[in-house]
Amino acid sequence: MARTKKVTITLPAELLESMKTHTDNVSGYLTELAERAERRRLLREELDRYQGELGAFTDEEMAEARALLHGTEEIGRAA
Repeated sequence: MARTKKVTITLPAELLESMKTHTDNVSGYLTELAERAERRRLLREELDRYQGELGAFTDEEMAEARALLHGTEEIGRAA
């Protein structure tokens, strides 16, 4: 199990109440959101590095990526 550390945060009351309607584990909920945000940040950094070295993605590459991510029928079609 991952090590944890207790912290104190301040949230708008309305946001906290909204989260409590979806979960009884606010810490777990916020941890999951933070982990997703960190994965997106790391992916963005990697994609920026890749494009910096090899150039921007083509329309075809973007369409294929969208198809893989979203299950659409865009492969072979420019976005």
